[in-house]
Amino acid sequence: MLKPKHFSHTVEGVLLNEEGKKIFIQKWEERLQVTIMHKKLNRQVSYRTLIRLELYKLQKHFMEEQEYKPFISAW
Repeated sequence: MLKPKHFSHTVEGVLLNEEGKKIFIQKWEERLQVTIMHKKLNRQVSYRTLIRLELYKLQKHFMEEQEYKPFISAW
C-alpha cells in the first residue's frame, strides 16, 4: 500500500506526503468499518463502535462509577 514514494525526507524526519496520507486514511477508515463478534454484547460491532464502547468504560472509571475492565479479543 504505502511505498517509498509516499514519504518525504525533511530536517524534522520522514513524513507522509499528501498521496500517502490519503492512502493511510482510506485504509484506516476501511479497517474501522470491519466488524467482530462482541461476546459480551452477543452481536457484531465495528472497530469504530468498539473504540467508542471502551471510551465509555474509561469515562465511567474516571468518574469512579465503575472499575475499568478492558475488552480482550478472543482469537
